[in-house]
Amino acid sequence: MNTILFFAILIGMAFAQLLLGRRASSEVHSSEDYFLGGRSLGLLTLSITILATQLGGGAILGAADEAYHRGWFAIFYSLGGTLGLMLLAAGVGSSFRRMELSTTAEIFEAVYGSPFLRKIAASLSIASLFFILVAQGIATRKFFVSIGFDSSLIFLLFWLVVITYTVMGGLKAVVSTDILQVTFIVLSFVFAFASLWWGLEANERMIDWNMLSSQENLPWSSWILMPLLFMLIEQDMGQRCFAARSASIVSFAAILAGVALLIFSLLPVYFGLLASNLGLTVPEGGSVLLTAVTNLTNPTVATFFTCAILMAVISTADSLINSVSSNLGCDFPIFSQKENGEKTVQTAKVLTLIIGMSSMGLSFFFDNVVEMLVASYELSVSVLFVPVAMSVILKKPPFMAAALAMLMGGLSFLLFKVYTAPIPKEVCTLIIACMAYLLGFIQNKFVMKQKIS
Repeated sequence: MNTILFFAILIGMAFAQLLLGRRASSEVHSSEDYFLGGRSLGLLTLSITILATQLGGGAILGAADEAYHRGWFAIFYSLGGTLGLMLLAAGVGSSFRRMELSTTAEIFEAVYGSPFLRKIAASLSIASLFFILVAQGIATRKFFVSIGFDSSLIFLLFWLVVITYTVMGGLKAVVSTDILQVTFIVLSFVFAFASLWWGLEANERMIDWNMLSSQENLPWSSWILMPLLFMLIEQDMGQRCFAARSASIVSFAAILAGVALLIFSLLPVYFGLLASNLGLTVPEGGSVLLTAVTNLTNPTVATFFTCAILMAVISTADSLINSVSSNLGCDFPIFSQKENGEKTVQTAKVLTLIIGMSSMGLSFFFDNVVEMLVASYELSVSVLFVPVAMSVILKKPPFMAAALAMLMGGLSFLLFKVYTAPIPKEVCTLIIACMAYLLGFIQNKFVMKQKIS
């Protein structure tokens, strides 16, 4: 890798992102501007920012690692996110937009009439997204170490740039930088693939699919079901639905982003398969994708590709910072001061700064938060998915149904941490939550019938 070129690209991207953040800040006059971009996102802009949110460093690096060890089945690693976007496109996303809300947690007050359930939902969302954000910080820190820069100062400067432009312009800054980042990522991916394709002999770039395909012990529910369902309740995706210019735009944008996500997830899978097929040795704790690109292309290509991975991490991190801030700023009255728009924006910026700095600090105290991430991820789906989905399907869903589904979903999540379920625990938990929702729905019908009679 060309070190001078690497830092030149990073410094150039940092200045560009800060300039975009500054420009976005001049367009922010209210909390709706800050958290929802003034509800003005068009088709192309919305498609790109949705893609940027999902095209994170973890998904890219993780897909290559799984392909190296498990074969072409690793494509399912990214399929869950794609299917989730298609479900949003099928009408869920447009239904969210028509609700005219600010957060997914607000559904529990607007639809079910319960500020208390809203706070529970917001708290779960904040916890899940914040730990995912901390994981991005840990991954970034380890990433710099893996490419030979074992310096906390480099990581701190890098992370501070992300925090700064996000604080300045909120969602407007995040969306503007997403466009820049996705453009850089796509061009770097195409550059790397073209270099590899023309640099290898025909027999070297072909894959023996049978030798590399193994579906033994594949975590299907973790790869497909959980990402698919989480897509419908996570605040960063909901925030983008709420920020669209119209409901119809959400569906078309989700389709475009879903197709693009599936296409661009194929490249890391191919690199992982190729690395395994050619017998490349991956250093302990190293990245299969970076090892493949470094060994199979030239230093200039590898440098651009390395920077693209960092851009992918940023595109996820800034979205998470802004989403957690929106949950705090919109779902808890203590942070929502309506008297003065300017004062509300300043409060939002302070919240965003605290969240960003906290995640940066905590990333130094953990080395592996995978189990914590999976737990918070599954807990959110277990508790929130059924009532959120039903809020879209039913016209006037009852409070009792939502409350019972959330309670039983949470209890089932804890139960299956102790006892082994006869089928995948995620499926069991959702079935129990659905049954609880149905029981609450029937009980409400009975009560209403009694009142009428």
